[in-house]
Amino acid sequence: MVSTREVAPLGRQDRRIERDSWVPTLGPGMVLGAIGTVGLVVSLFMAWRTPDVHPSGIPFAFLFDDSTTARDPSILLALIPMVVLLGVGTAMPRVSAARFIGALGTIAVLVLFAIQLNQQVDRFPGTNLGDVLDTGFYVAAIAALVGLVSGFLPSGWAQRRSTEMQSTARQRSWRR
Repeated sequence: MVSTREVAPLGRQDRRIERDSWVPTLGPGMVLGAIGTVGLVVSLFMAWRTPDVHPSGIPFAFLFDDSTTARDPSILLALIPMVVLLGVGTAMPRVSAARFIGALGTIAVLVLFAIQLNQQVDRFPGTNLGDVLDTGFYVAAIAALVGLVSGFLPSGWAQRRSTEMQSTARQRSWRR
């Protein structure tokens, strides 16, 4: 038994292929997140308390006890992860919650620092908290507020959809 096979064209088949990809665009959340991240990094190198006390010289235990004698670790232990969260939230698509959490963590560190410092300052009559805070504290506070606002704004990553059309000739097989 011999089998013959004939191929006859049946028609054209069109196929549409859609692909989704993420492309970075410059959105308001991304811009404010970058400003907040840079501001917080800059504040880490500035003095937070007079006379010339930097965050690396403020013990982490001070955030919870104003009479601590501890020296290590510094409050950088809390601030550096907040910088990382702000930076990751700025650079990654759809991670604006990281900016928000990083900003809230920074605000928590700032509030705890201000409360403990105010308790120390209250022991000296005629002084107030504003007299002992230095520029770095204020820069960190502004950076944290900018980072907090950026958490509510779109980060700027957009979804791009590309469509490709492919045409193929369909063939019919005949078998005998």
